[in-house]
Amino acid sequence: MSEPRPRTPLFSSGSIVRKRPPATPARLAVGAVLFGLCALGAWLTIPRPDVRVINASGQIVTVSVQGGGVAATQKLGVDRVWAVEQDFAPGTLRFQVKLPDRPEVSSALTSRTLPLRVAIAEDGQIALR
Repeated sequence: MSEPRPRTPLFSSGSIVRKRPPATPARLAVGAVLFGLCALGAWLTIPRPDVRVINASGQIVTVSVQGGGVAATQKLGVDRVWAVEQDFAPGTLRFQVKLPDRPEVSSALTSRTLPLRVAIAEDGQIALR
């Protein structure tokens, strides 16, 4: 006759720890590769704005961007960046900058490719960055 084995719980903290496979260098490498691929996929799906406007004028300004039937307006503080969320088509973009102590300044830039980075100068002119 055989002796009865003592009964142990089906799930216990000791049995779970013992059943986990060891962390070998190959398993760690596979995990790192999978994590890297997931991070790359997330980074590639982040929406990127077509136009970024940087306020380098030293004043609070109001900026309007128009192009391809799309328009957007934003008030920018000193040293702030505006990532314009609208979908612009490559071509001519018209910028209007309203400085607090000067009349409105209009500029136009032609771009064949987007995204486009522009900066507002002290006199309200728009320049490529």
